[in-house]
Amino acid sequence: MPSGDALQRRLSTQSSRVHNETYQFAKEMSGQPFSLSDMYAFQNQLLDMSNASWASSQYTQFKFGIRKAIIDAIN
Repeated sequence: MPSGDALQRRLSTQSSRVHNETYQFAKEMSGQPFSLSDMYAFQNQLLDMSNASWASSQYTQFKFGIRKAIIDAIN
């Protein structure tokens, strides 16, 4: 299942990228006055990070379910 591994790597990379962007945004804004638009931007970054984590976990559950179904079908 090489394409599955590529998808997992892509999800992992996306999750890591979003996490780093969120961290950088927070780091840049620390110690500075912030506006309502900054709060919305940060909330959107957190939502992106949450979505990336959710997609990765759903894919992991899917892979596990497929493998389990195959093993159950063989037995």
